[in-house]
Amino acid sequence: MAEWRHIPEAGTVWGIRALVLLARTCGRRIAGWFLYLVALYYAIVRGTARRASRDYLQRVGHSATFASIVRHLHMFAQVSLDRLFFLTGRWDAFQFEQRNHDQLVEIARTGRGVLLLGAHLGSFEVMRCRAQQVGVPINVVVDFSNAERLSAVVRSLDPGVDTRLISLAEDPIAAVLAIRAAIDRGELVAILGDRLPAARPGKPGAPRQVTSQFLGADVALPAGPWLLAHALRCPVYFVAGIYTRPNRYTLHFELLANEVRLERHARAASLAHYARTYAAMLETHVHAAPLNWFNFFDFWSHRD
Repeated sequence: MAEWRHIPEAGTVWGIRALVLLARTCGRRIAGWFLYLVALYYAIVRGTARRASRDYLQRVGHSATFASIVRHLHMFAQVSLDRLFFLTGRWDAFQFEQRNHDQLVEIARTGRGVLLLGAHLGSFEVMRCRAQQVGVPINVVVDFSNAERLSAVVRSLDPGVDTRLISLAEDPIAAVLAIRAAIDRGELVAILGDRLPAARPGKPGAPRQVTSQFLGADVALPAGPWLLAHALRCPVYFVAGIYTRPNRYTLHFELLANEVRLERHARAASLAHYARTYAAMLETHVHAAPLNWFNFFDFWSHRD
């Protein structure tokens, strides 16, 4: 299997900056047309992404033609471009719809910390930026291991972007302590729950995982978010910012568990239960918006 962390990052800093300049000068629509050429190029030269897209589209029951693969890659490129608009506060070009957002804001303002569990589905960035708009403190757990070029551009556009980022790249223990501190302060912590972290060089031990059914086959999901939620005794919400062409984002907030309890004598079964709940909710959303799924590697390869 081509593990996601080892897939080379697409593009160059120069290319990303040129695209940002194009979007600022000519507008989002013109830049979006240009992205079709980018998507076509990657559909041709990136065999891993092309095969992964075809496999996923077949599993979700969507057309898996070459044109569909290009549209899938274009959707990812468009959402990535929109991220740069959000970071610079340019909201006027977009329409937003929010599901259960008021409930989440109300919980956050009671002073009780909340864990938000997302996926590589739609835009994670729109959720973070919209939370800032309503004054809800949200911390995002990130791993920029294979996206340093994009993250460098993001930091240049918004120098304050690091203020609420918790990085897993260097010291996972420090990250866990930072997550606990944020929850103890009554803040929101957002983490992605659909990819296993890779084993790091020089650090023995495989990441904890739990197996669940997703789109008709077993997948390995990280157990870390559920172990964290068990230790923190905080609610867990599923979150996703689903993109609909040409300019609409729908933010979904759905309760997964009011409190995660992993029974000592049945921990594996408890983990499997929570993983199934998450996978089932994720499956509902990918069926509703199949081109919003952005895992362009062999997601269903089993790892022991």
